[in-house]
Amino acid sequence: MQDKFSTRKVLANLKYPVRYKRFSKIFKRIKKSERRFFIKLLKVICKDIKNKELIYFASYSQINLNQSGLILLLDDRIILIHSKPKSKRKYYDIIPYRNVEDVDFEKQEESFGNLFLKVNREHLSDKSYTIRMIKNDDLPEMTQFIRIKISEN
Repeated sequence: MQDKFSTRKVLANLKYPVRYKRFSKIFKRIKKSERRFFIKLLKVICKDIKNKELIYFASYSQINLNQSGLILLLDDRIILIHSKPKSKRKYYDIIPYRNVEDVDFEKQEESFGNLFLKVNREHLSDKSYTIRMIKNDDLPEMTQFIRIKISEN
């Protein structure tokens, strides 16, 4: 029998870029206590992503105080999906790269840091996102990837 791992570890072990169809099947490798939560998040995302679409980077993260979830970097947009494990309410945002004004990161003493996004919204004021609990090793790569995509658009 194969060992099951945490969501964070499974996402870290994936070889990116990966097609969404393959990404959606990684729940089989996640330990049972976290699997239901991961599937709950996937059900929301699946309507907006095509099977052949590439995911360039995915990370387990937190937003607000105790909202756990995923940040996905695709070819033309960033997807944030967060929720509390026992709640029905989900926070779901699709951010096109053309709307991202600024991106930065902050490493912390532990092995996790924060990613900061400033997003321009039509007919509304700018919105700032602080995405917490992303591995310090991944932060520079993610920030560089987002900056490249911003400059392309």
